Amino acid sequence: MAERDPLLPNAWIVARREYRDRVRGPLFFASTIILMGLAMLVAVAPIGIRYLDRQTVTRLAVVSSDADLGARAIAVSESLLNIPPAGTDPAVWEKPYQLEASSDLAASEAALEAGDVVGVVQVERDADGQIDVVFRTNEGLNSTRTQLLTIAAFGIGVLDWRARLGEQTAPFMTPTFEVEAQNTASEGGRKLDPQETASRAFLGIVFVVLLFITVVIYGMWVATGVAAEKSSRVMELMISAASPRQMLTGKVVGIGAAGLTQYVAIAAPTLVLIAFQDKIAEAVLGPGWAEGAPLVGLSAGLLLGYGVFFLLGFTLFALIYASMGAFVSRPDDLQTLSLPLSLVAMVGYLTAIVALGGGGGAWVSVASFLPPFSPFVMLARIMVTGVEPWQVILSIGLMIAAIAAVAVVATRMYAAGVLLYGTRPGIRAFVAAARKA
Repeated sequence: MAERDPLLPNAWIVARREYRDRVRGPLFFASTIILMGLAMLVAVAPIGIRYLDRQTVTRLAVVSSDADLGARAIAVSESLLNIPPAGTDPAVWEKPYQLEASSDLAASEAALEAGDVVGVVQVERDADGQIDVVFRTNEGLNSTRTQLLTIAAFGIGVLDWRARLGEQTAPFMTPTFEVEAQNTASEGGRKLDPQETASRAFLGIVFVVLLFITVVIYGMWVATGVAAEKSSRVMELMISAASPRQMLTGKVVGIGAAGLTQYVAIAAPTLVLIAFQDKIAEAVLGPGWAEGAPLVGLSAGLLLGYGVFFLLGFTLFALIYASMGAFVSRPDDLQTLSLPLSLVAMVGYLTAIVALGGGGGAWVSVASFLPPFSPFVMLARIMVTGVEPWQVILSIGLMIAAIAAVAVVATRMYAAGVLLYGTRPGIRAFVAAARKA
């Protein structure tokens, strides 16, 4: 008969105690409620987006010197853009797109600049019968609306060729479709060409991903450092030699500088390799392979903008992470509180990715000014669209104001964390201690 492992009962006791301590802790209940609310908001977010889309009517101006051609363009475009969802009554369904015929191109372009319409579709017929379609828009080159109008351009050409079949015998020619993005990024007052625009979009993804990773990782460094000091009771000794504000500032600056050193050590050689990628390819693979110029859209202004938003974003999140580290009674509890913060950063990251693709509409514009999303979203807008200088300054100003407000609250929470030794930091006790700090 095999001997019974004496460790199993002890392991079961430890596991049961750990489970009981976790579940009964106030942090478990509070984080569960928060995460439950966030999950429910994410679950109903598509419904809210569809509701807003249903309430919004998008106006497009169709300009043509030929009234019949303009009418055909509107008919084909509506058949693609205004498709009733399955199960809806077409009699009561409201069309999301309103296409308006116009013969004045200058007036339509003025309406586009003023925001009265989201796009201008110019449709003209050449002398040889070929249809030329130009779509002027403030969106990106790869938006869903642009892709639908690309299909519509072919349908306009087919319908126009069939309508004039008795008048001419020329063979069908595929219509041309050109997109002129009005709100594209510029450099020194000059709008970027397609190659530079594509390079900016690629670099924007790289910058946003790096910003998200560094904010989350180095923010957790700060929280872990504070929690470790509290659990080892080192904070009790340090608080007698420095004020909570000095300790919090030193923690954020010190760990932030260490993270920045690691970041520079990783990024510097990588950027050097990317900068000399063409020459390396030519030396290794031979002439003719040194094409692509991945950094053709990079400039000193973009690097400066990335550095500013990186520092502001890290400072804001580091202060929040530091107060979170003072809130827990042991480092293991950090994982419970770090998830909501990671979700907040994830929202900013995903919104920035949408902005890089030319979508998002009004939400992207609002999020670019709203901390803590603005470091991600405003950086994305700078990379791929034309952003007025006052908008960048306003976004930075709001970030600085948010950092100042969060610093006051974080300092109080950090100081309150010193007073909560030996007790589980319930929410009521912590708020009361923060008020006394």
